[in-house]
Amino acid sequence: MTIPGLQKDVILAPYTTFKIGGPAEYFIVVKNSEELSAAVAEASSANLPWHILGGGSDLLVADAGVKGLVIKSELRDIIFDEKLRQVRAGSGVQINALINQCFRHGLTGLEFAIGVPATVGGAVWANLGARGSEIADVLLSATVLTPTGQVIEMSQADCQFSYRESIFKHEQYAILEATFQLASGDVVTMQNKIKELAAIRKDTQDVSQQCAGCVFRNPAEQTDIAAAKLIDDLGLKGMRIGGAQVSDRHANFIINTGGATADEVVQLISYVKQQVRDKAGVQLMEEIEYLGF
Repeated sequence: MTIPGLQKDVILAPYTTFKIGGPAEYFIVVKNSEELSAAVAEASSANLPWHILGGGSDLLVADAGVKGLVIKSELRDIIFDEKLRQVRAGSGVQINALINQCFRHGLTGLEFAIGVPATVGGAVWANLGARGSEIADVLLSATVLTPTGQVIEMSQADCQFSYRESIFKHEQYAILEATFQLASGDVVTMQNKIKELAAIRKDTQDVSQQCAGCVFRNPAEQTDIAAAKLIDDLGLKGMRIGGAQVSDRHANFIINTGGATADEVVQLISYVKQQVRDKAGVQLMEEIEYLGF
């Protein structure tokens, strides 16, 4: 492949919040939709798989790395329509940066995601959620690149959202930007809410640690008990395999204590799932995604 800026054998660990993962066969950073489209077209013409990388949370990259092209999105335009109370943001915009911009424009609706190290693209892809709210609640539309190279607008319904799910997990669309329908908010109320949610996250989660966020989905179809409580009730906090450890603070987090491998994380995930299945009768499913396995 001959794309300007293309790199080979780039270690992906620094691009993930787990700080784990081997090299991408090919790697490129894109700044706009034209560059992203060109990268996808080049990979497709070379019959290479391609993957979009956002903020690197909710992700475990294999120790052996990733075949094909990994595209790091840095599409960071933010455009407000204050009359309609809407904001359009590029897929590479950090959610926290977007929330802060919305605050300055007096628009509320995204505060639930404060503190999550995700990008807009990743948040839409995973239907990011927290504290009873999710991206599907505020997404108006997404502009995407289809597998055939067309740029189309998808409505909220087109995205087929459900709990931590979207069409983007099953069809290879590249998210270019997303438009959110927000509401007017009182600045003081919004500021207090942001501070409150940030403090809760800091007190209850390992925000300063090398981790991917919640590892497992809450098994709502099997029980009303959250995954973290199921794991905690079995005394699995602190359980460790190599450098991977179940958090002492939040049982649904696995921490890279230093030098953990993806294989060690996978082993620990398997052990936790087996313990919960055998002792609580609940089959946990991962919320994190695997890349390169």
